[in-house]
Amino acid sequence: MKTDPTVSYLMPAFNAGRTIRRALTSLLGQRQAPTLEVVVVDDGSTDGTREIVEKIALGDPRVRLISIAHQGQVAAAETGQERCRGRFIARLDADDFAHPDRTRLQVELLEADPGLGAVGCRVRYFPRRRLKQGLLYYESWLNGLISENPEATSRNLRRELFVECPLANPSLTFRREAFGQVGGYREFQGLPEDYDLIFRLVAAGWKIGAVPAVLHYWRDHEGRASRRDPRYSQDSFRRLKLHYLLGLHLDCGRRPVTICGAGPVGKAWLKDLQAAGVEVRRLVEVNPRKIGKTIHGVPVVTASRIADTEGGPGLILGAIGKKGGRDSLRGHLDPLGYSEGKDYLFVA
Repeated sequence: MKTDPTVSYLMPAFNAGRTIRRALTSLLGQRQAPTLEVVVVDDGSTDGTREIVEKIALGDPRVRLISIAHQGQVAAAETGQERCRGRFIARLDADDFAHPDRTRLQVELLEADPGLGAVGCRVRYFPRRRLKQGLLYYESWLNGLISENPEATSRNLRRELFVECPLANPSLTFRREAFGQVGGYREFQGLPEDYDLIFRLVAAGWKIGAVPAVLHYWRDHEGRASRRDPRYSQDSFRRLKLHYLLGLHLDCGRRPVTICGAGPVGKAWLKDLQAAGVEVRRLVEVNPRKIGKTIHGVPVVTASRIADTEGGPGLILGAIGKKGGRDSLRGHLDPLGYSEGKDYLFVA
């Protein structure tokens, strides 16, 4: 009688004929790993992806192929997750590859803490020779959130949740109980499905964590969905953040807000919050040319006037993109008794 695997890797694939062999090989060669399977969902490829997977599956029954008409990555993930049998559900994109110790280390972390719903790891983009500064900064930011202390890592990831998605989706391994509780991947208003899933896990009370080692190798190329698909645009990300900000921190729009930063990011948040019916009480700025003016009816003031309004500032949102700006704001707010995550948080 066959037993179910411990880990099910879910791999949607569309026209990945040049890369999927390496992706699969990296999973089938995991070291000292619990039992695993790889559920490949071929999303209507036309470049021979399906034939490559079929050939590999003939030689290794751990590979299971599902073929569907082309519907996009979200639909492929939804199809594949229903066929995953493992106690843990892991992701890998068909153009990336995994370190040989990824499975073992991520499962060990999940088994050590039953409160963890999902874990990622540090990542490394490739090929390095053509990476732009923005991606290198994002890689550094992601990896910098992960420390040797698991509890500190979970706090860091939760703290930065409204800045960017703090874990790389193709690096994730989920506890099946948590994944099933929140419904796994889903189509949600045309917004980024991976970030949405992380938000739902946190909203349901699950912790997120990460292994402090580079276990995922993330390919950058011009055809990446994050470059071309409108669901991964900055506007889409901000709409998703706003949706969860309203539910998790703003009492469905009844809690007022003070925004620190009247630049492009702060103005975009001001516009979206006002459209959602949220009262924005102050815009806080350091630029003397803006102080004393109003933007969309909201006064622009100095940091010394953050609490200078009847009823207090409400939730303070740090919409600051300048390097070092977030640490500077923390240095101003913490001595005043404001607590990050409760009284203030950062957005981008």
